[in-house]
Amino acid sequence: MQRRPVRSTSLKSVGYDAATLTLEIEWRNGSIVRYTGVAEPVYQALLAVPGKAMFVEQVIERGGYGREQVRK
Repeated sequence: MQRRPVRSTSLKSVGYDAATLTLEIEWRNGSIVRYTGVAEPVYQALLAVPGKAMFVEQVIERGGYGREQVRK
């Protein structure tokens, strides 16, 4: 999956695959987490908000999505 750089103090890049509803987040500490079942509007909201790490914590982590730690 291609990720795109984002302006954030905590996140390095994010990627999204609309066909599989998969969101992938690379953190600045090097870890990569993949979430499944994420609708495209949620991905677009993540790109738009200034507080991306808080959005991940409050919306994505608590949203009941499938979660896979790709790299620690």
